[in-house]
Amino acid sequence: MTKFFVVLALFIFIGCGGSESEDCPTIDGNMWSSRPLRMMGSGEAYNYCENLNECGHADWHLPNINELRTLIQNCPETQTGGICGVHDPDCLKDPDCFYYSAGQCLCEKKENNGGYYSKLGDDDKVVLWSSSNFEHISGCIATTLVWLVDFSSGEVRHEEEESYSSYHNVRCVR
Repeated sequence: MTKFFVVLALFIFIGCGGSESEDCPTIDGNMWSSRPLRMMGSGEAYNYCENLNECGHADWHLPNINELRTLIQNCPETQTGGICGVHDPDCLKDPDCFYYSAGQCLCEKKENNGGYYSKLGDDDKVVLWSSSNFEHISGCIATTLVWLVDFSSGEVRHEEEESYSSYHNVRCVR
């Protein structure tokens, strides 16, 4: 009877994502969650990561733009240390941070790229939220802009946090 429970427990552990190396890869010292099937808004992405329990861990968070940039490959401009100057926190304290130079924060767009720009295989349809944001004031209107990584071109860009059309993917990190 004891052997049955040990085998059953092992089966459940392996079958339910107990293998960190397969389900939660580690890149540059960060462990990454799987990507949920549905897209979500920025606020929902924060909550999702804060409440995630995956690969035996419950201490996940929404990655900042520096952490997300470690997932980019084949785009030297936006990979960590590339000429794209967007980084958290220093750049985000500068009001001109989001006026990054055209062409410095993206590479050639590749449709049906099969994960060409992502170390985790996220394809050209995947855009990931970061926790890095800043307040932009235009006239009398203040909006919060959030940094994203778009794997169709390895692009690092920003978008309005609360735009009704802003639904993207999320990967949590620990």
